[in-house]
Amino acid sequence: MRALGQRVGDTTWDLVMGSAVGLLAGGASALFLTLLNRAIELRMRHLWLLGLLPVFGMASAWLYGRFGKEAEGGSRLILDEVVEYQGRVPSRMAPLVLIGTLLTHLGGGSAGREGTAIQMGASLARTLGKLPWKVLKLNEARQQRLLLAGVSGGFGSLFGTPFAGAIFGLEVLPSGRMRLESLAICACASLVGDGFCRWLGAQHLHANVAAMSLSLVVALKLMFFALPVALVAWLFVESSHGLARWSAAMFRSPYGRAALGGLAILALTALLRTTDYLNLGTIWLPRIFDATAPVPPWAFALKALFTVVTLGFGFKGGEVTPLFVIGALLGATLAPPLGLPAPFLAAVGFVALFAAASHTPIASTILGVELFGAGFVGPLLVVCLPAYLLMGHRSIYRSGVKEKEAP
Repeated sequence: MRALGQRVGDTTWDLVMGSAVGLLAGGASALFLTLLNRAIELRMRHLWLLGLLPVFGMASAWLYGRFGKEAEGGSRLILDEVVEYQGRVPSRMAPLVLIGTLLTHLGGGSAGREGTAIQMGASLARTLGKLPWKVLKLNEARQQRLLLAGVSGGFGSLFGTPFAGAIFGLEVLPSGRMRLESLAICACASLVGDGFCRWLGAQHLHANVAAMSLSLVVALKLMFFALPVALVAWLFVESSHGLARWSAAMFRSPYGRAALGGLAILALTALLRTTDYLNLGTIWLPRIFDATAPVPPWAFALKALFTVVTLGFGFKGGEVTPLFVIGALLGATLAPPLGLPAPFLAAVGFVALFAAASHTPIASTILGVELFGAGFVGPLLVVCLPAYLLMGHRSIYRSGVKEKEAP
């Protein structure tokens, strides 16, 4: 009976605290999405803002240098803390990453938004964990579970994919071992966060794409498609991490690093004479899924280049939304030679590239179902699992902490 009472108490704690974290993460995501849309709209209306990208990058570097401290570790710090808790996730991480990401997009930097949502969710969860209420019973294991809940709540509420968010917080761990006892708090945070974010008026991406039946021929074609998906994911991870290491070592001053990165993005934009590769890149998705305009076969490589340069020089944001777009562009490019419908293969690539680059094939497959429908379960598994296996241990969320068991 005592063991049963303990389990009931733990489950109740998970549900209550998961709901609290979900409200915080969902509210933060709704605010972030609203401000981000306005920043991008402002940049599109005033092209001259592109010229200020180096300045915005230096302003972000100053903020982190002046107030950041541990917050500079970003998503990797959070995952390190889940594996080996030391209480290093600061409350200031939430406002800093919010401002930094908005500055990146206001100047047209090619970055994502999930990193911001994850860091805000985890930072707010950690702030909740700092409260001196004895009733919270916040031992080390529960503090770690709060951080996991923040990751799930941020991811699920940002993309409007609560079930994927519930699994993402577990599957993304550096240890690679999902701990199902944390599923309740992660699921609660993601479901509540998504519901609260939608209630506040947030809009999410959903595309109408027809799925294909998984015949033997289609399955073989999709398995072949997993090879370029894994290759592009590998190149993206290695180049972004490599450029980040090089630029950090090359420039003692973060201001010089940010200035050069901003100038590089400006030079690429001027050379190509288009702004299509800036910001999130979602401008490409209607062209692919609705066939409203042709897609150049090299577009996926250019979007990857813009994103690698932006993130490699220290601009804030994330990788996931650009990876979605790169994967969709890759699918649209390879659909004709593979003899598959472009919108269908683009939807598969949209999910599979992220699955390979983030080491989250299960959460990614669920995300694809939530975005595109249940008919994509088979096709996504056929591509996501081989691409994930081909990636080895490389991940955009690579951590320096040795593998340990998470809570």
